Amino acid sequence: MKNSSLFYIFITFFLTSCSSYQSSTFSSKNPFAGGIYKIGEPYIIQDKMFFPEEDFSYREKGIASWYGQKFHGKKTANGEIFNMNLLTAAHRTLQLPSLVKVTNTSNKKSIILRVNDRGPFAKDRIIDVSKKAASLLGFQKEGTIEVIVEYYGRANVFDSFGRIKNKKIHKDIKNKSKNFILNVGVFSDKKNIEKIKIQLKGLGKINIEKSKNDSSLYKVFLGPFGNKNFVYRVQRALSEKGLKDSVVEILD
Repeated sequence: MKNSSLFYIFITFFLTSCSSYQSSTFSSKNPFAGGIYKIGEPYIIQDKMFFPEEDFSYREKGIASWYGQKFHGKKTANGEIFNMNLLTAAHRTLQLPSLVKVTNTSNKKSIILRVNDRGPFAKDRIIDVSKKAASLLGFQKEGTIEVIVEYYGRANVFDSFGRIKNKKIHKDIKNKSKNFILNVGVFSDKKNIEKIKIQLKGLGKINIEKSKNDSSLYKVFLGPFGNKNFVYRVQRALSEKGLKDSVVEILD
């Protein structure tokens, strides 16, 4: 039964991809041609910060929505062209492109989707799927549904001619240095540290280290970050929360 389900998933993907070739909107025989492998720097949407990262163990339950005609034919976040009739999706932080398994918790239908865009940013939804994907998952009419999203595997990246790019690209981006941290301060009271952690939630990766000079003191910092301008934006956000003594530091 399990094997037949996987067969259905891949046959559906193949047939859906083939149907796109006949569309005058998409000139390449490969509907995913011209994209890049992308993680991206942290970004802010509607005063909320998001931190893209490679995550090979991602699994989350939440609300899915879908998008279609309004974005059909437009570029996705990694440079591919969005086709609402293909099995694709948008995610706020996962590496692009990647494959995820999406399961509708109400009817147990599952499909594999190619994540090549950023979003959704409304009402804490965790994934935005294409119109075709919503139809196959059985929630196109409802608009939203509870799903489980799981990382499934790497997705090939194709050049403008539709040929697979060198897989070395993944390694190069993964090894890109992140050399800025935001030193929030040094604290001795663990209760204060817990309060600080609440204030820092959503602003970046929180790190706590014992002071090298005094084991009773703890250094609290955010990062590392790879974008200097963004670090200073986070610092301003900290200042607005009353933490005005943070310092931007450069890592060796």
